[in-house]
Amino acid sequence: MAKSNSNSEFAERINWPFWLWLLVAIMIASVYLTIWAPFNALAATVVCILMAAVFIYSSFKSRLDIVVINNWLYVGNAKIECKFIKKAIVLNKTDYLRVRGPKADPASFSATRFWISTGVKVELSDKSDPTPYWLISSKKAKALAAVLN
Repeated sequence: MAKSNSNSEFAERINWPFWLWLLVAIMIASVYLTIWAPFNALAATVVCILMAAVFIYSSFKSRLDIVVINNWLYVGNAKIECKFIKKAIVLNKTDYLRVRGPKADPASFSATRFWISTGVKVELSDKSDPTPYWLISSKKAKALAAVLN
């Protein structure tokens, strides 16, 4: 994964949104009360600390970094040279849901996050790669497509 820097043509990091962290906090509080009532505060605290650690680890593992630098597109751990990109298409919410769902190609590369409602479909022209396109979640879909086109 390339780190974004001052030479990056495009850089975006997609983390968990505030409302998802709030849902996690409510869930942990609920589990605390569920365990505290029949047992004790120590047992509830230990379980909730373990749960919090799992959620924090999950948030780091599900973070999505998108970087375009030196004519390479990096999305998470995947990368492709920009010369193999035929075109990048900005997808609004309706088109994005359609391409992510019923119109999805199983051979495509998908770097999507359920809390992002827009994205970019990057069509490829590499004859040696069976992947027809990359579907990428992005809050800055227009800027990403502009850099790739």
